[in-house]
Amino acid sequence: MKKLLISACLLLFILTASQAQHTFELNVNYGVAGNFQLDYEQPQSEVPGGFVSFYNKNFLGSIGGIEFQWNIKDSKASIGVSYDRESHIGEKNYSQLIGNDTYLKIIDFKLRHINEMYSVFYKRRLSEKLLLTGGAFFVNPKMQEIEYFTNAFINNTQTIATLVSIQERNGSNSNLVDAGFFIGAEYYFYKSGNFQLGIQSRLFHTTSLGEFESITLTPKLRYTF
Repeated sequence: MKKLLISACLLLFILTASQAQHTFELNVNYGVAGNFQLDYEQPQSEVPGGFVSFYNKNFLGSIGGIEFQWNIKDSKASIGVSYDRESHIGEKNYSQLIGNDTYLKIIDFKLRHINEMYSVFYKRRLSEKLLLTGGAFFVNPKMQEIEYFTNAFINNTQTIATLVSIQERNGSNSNLVDAGFFIGAEYYFYKSGNFQLGIQSRLFHTTSLGEFESITLTPKLRYTF
């Protein structure tokens, strides 16, 4: 998927190479992200006895990114590539007697969820201050989780034992790589020389899962050269 997106970006550059005049931009942004995929713990009434899980993270988190953009001069179109890193935390506190002789205690422990997103995009300028954007992305999630089992299955055999699993599921060990598209808008309210300051919002949809992934709102600094 990563190679496909890079190839698509190169194709866009080739198709617009006939434009002799152009400018480039280097943009950075950092702000707030809301993630719709972080509430997936099962209620205790729906899981077997002796099983406890800690998966959830806070809906609100942070996101920061950098992008390189090619503006086609005398046109309202731009194309580019970007990298964004989204981070969410779920603080866990838990104290409970599990089984006959085990007491599970977790104090102020922070589980993290990180999305690394690589994108190609197209922008359309509606005015000097307002732009609309859309693109495709793939995401590599890093999902920290804690699970506790009694009477666990170890090596596919049920064993009278206790198993505590503390893990980070990611693309390397769990093939957690997905793809989708996003839409968004940018509004710029301040300009000084080659610098402009504005605000950006984007909505990400993970098409491979058929669900919305994140919504973002970030201040943005752009430099044109």
